[in-house]
Amino acid sequence: MSLSKQLYLGLLLVMTLVFVGTLWINVNNTRNYINTQLASHAQDTATSLGLSIKPFIGSPDDLPMVDGMIKAIFDSGYYQKVILKDNKGKIILEKTNPIVFDTVPNWFVNFFSLTPPEASTEVYDGWMKPKTLHITSHPGFGYIQLWQSAIKSSWMILALFLIAGTLVSMVLRTITDPIKKAAEQADEICQGNFVQVDDIPKPIELSLFVNAMNRMSRILQKMFNELTKQTEKYQRFAYIDELTGLANRRAFNNQFESLLANKEDNNSGFLMIIRLSSLDTINKSHGYIAGDEYVKQGVDLINKTLLNVDGKIGGKVSGNIKDNINATHKTYRLAGSDFAIIMQECNKDECQQTAVELMQLFNKTTVQATIQLEFKTDEQAKINNFAHIGITNYATDSEMPKVLAQADNALVKALSNKDGWQFSDKLVMPQGNSVWKQQLDQLLENEKVILMAQAITDKNEKLLYHELYARFNHTDHNTPIPMAQLMLVAERLNLAESFDKLVIRKVITQVKTSPGNVAINLSPASLGHKKFCQWLIDELALCKDICKFLTFEISEQSLIHHAENVCRITKALKALNCKITLEHFGASTSSFTHLMQIKPDHVKIDGSYSQQIENSTENQLFVQSLVNIAHSLQITVIAELVETDTQKTQLGSLFVDYFQGYNIDKPTVW
Repeated sequence: MSLSKQLYLGLLLVMTLVFVGTLWINVNNTRNYINTQLASHAQDTATSLGLSIKPFIGSPDDLPMVDGMIKAIFDSGYYQKVILKDNKGKIILEKTNPIVFDTVPNWFVNFFSLTPPEASTEVYDGWMKPKTLHITSHPGFGYIQLWQSAIKSSWMILALFLIAGTLVSMVLRTITDPIKKAAEQADEICQGNFVQVDDIPKPIELSLFVNAMNRMSRILQKMFNELTKQTEKYQRFAYIDELTGLANRRAFNNQFESLLANKEDNNSGFLMIIRLSSLDTINKSHGYIAGDEYVKQGVDLINKTLLNVDGKIGGKVSGNIKDNINATHKTYRLAGSDFAIIMQECNKDECQQTAVELMQLFNKTTVQATIQLEFKTDEQAKINNFAHIGITNYATDSEMPKVLAQADNALVKALSNKDGWQFSDKLVMPQGNSVWKQQLDQLLENEKVILMAQAITDKNEKLLYHELYARFNHTDHNTPIPMAQLMLVAERLNLAESFDKLVIRKVITQVKTSPGNVAINLSPASLGHKKFCQWLIDELALCKDICKFLTFEISEQSLIHHAENVCRITKALKALNCKITLEHFGASTSSFTHLMQIKPDHVKIDGSYSQQIENSTENQLFVQSLVNIAHSLQITVIAELVETDTQKTQLGSLFVDYFQGYNIDKPTVW
């Protein structure tokens, strides 16, 4: 029971006792007074009437006169009984009024009874033995007066009660409102909202309390901001090339290994290695400052080309760690003169187009103009080429050293190639868009989706939920289609929303019959459409009873490109009792901003940090920082792509809550 309720009940009890006690005393005193007045009134009337009838009491013939005189007084209604007795006690005359009340309740009469005493006087007839006159006042008027007095007292006490209650309520509100605001403030702080209470109460004790809470909130906000900035600073130190602002070799190794290890998405694409061929010569002949200018110009040309490709094929490009993990074309600086571009959403023709456009820019740009230096003739010969490009493809389960070796071999051939770029000899030609369009339309029409489930558990193998993966088979030869490849093409053909709807309907239908905690991935392409978001909310509103079993996984890519839609839909999903998981947490410096935007229930640390976690001190320190930030906001942490016991043990020592990967559970048909 709340403090205010206890105080109100205590006040009610005290005021009730005061009311009853005061009313009882007041009515009882009034009753005693009325009884005394009735006795005095009866005695006065008896004496006066006795004197009036004395001249006529001796003669029997005058008895009617006596009766008339008594009747005149009795008819006033103030008397209950008037009795005249002779000297032997025999009743000569008697008048009686019944005790009947119309305006006073019977319970009041019974509870506060009036007992007017009987008054008497002796009436003498000369020297003869006197007759006796007995008079009893009627209590009716006394009861009316007593009842009216009780009513007035009740109203007065009730008014005082209401006034006192109002004053106490105001005092209690003065006390409890700051306490409630402080409690709400504490809850907000637990959620990571370091709010301040602006309405400072005037009482000194309460103002001290509220100000102390505000100071604590400011201190915690400062600590959280410092922790976030420290983590971001460490991320840049560990994973960003200082000169170019691109992700470095360590980030490339982490993310490319996680890309190759992700068996569920079954990724495929192209790896492009770009070498600034004249860097070594420039460093030796004109110093490292000139070499740095050369490198910066090369990065500008790469970014410019990829932005052009972005506009033509609908991909996304990044040369910044802020959203590098979510980009279609991810750029890294591997070494002094070597850069890598991971290209996921493109076929061979598009990759070739990118290489051609890059080389055209490289060939148009002279090193002299870039670093504003003059070269001797022999030096000019050495730096005639700006850059060269080697390209190879990759797929899930490819070995990273072999992929890099193929790209390096292609780069070596490019050095002697007049075009300046070269594909690796081992390339797989993907299907064209027209073939894919026909295939995807058939899949949507047939609605034959296979759902695979992979468990996410803690160190004690306690289940959090099963993440669901959709699987589709080729309509011709019934072999699995790589899901990452399918969704990339579906996005390009504007069919991703249709596939998401198909999967969501399938999951809802199955959860209705077999309830269990499951997670559904929402693609960035679908979340970019407001109609899809509204469709999802309407669909779930029809089956609110199963929403508690559903978790929706949303990638940071969705937040980067569709922040407004994502914030709106996550709020609606939480209102329906669904849960939210933010994927790829920590992959960009915007992770922490996103964390505050949608307040997820869980976060998945990007799988790139699980790779080599047991050997990489940088990964360990960074994961520990991410866990600290998430836990400070009461958010549970999941590590994905956990493939070995060593990884699980190391991640557990960093206080990761849950684990997912082939070491934990292999996907099975759901």
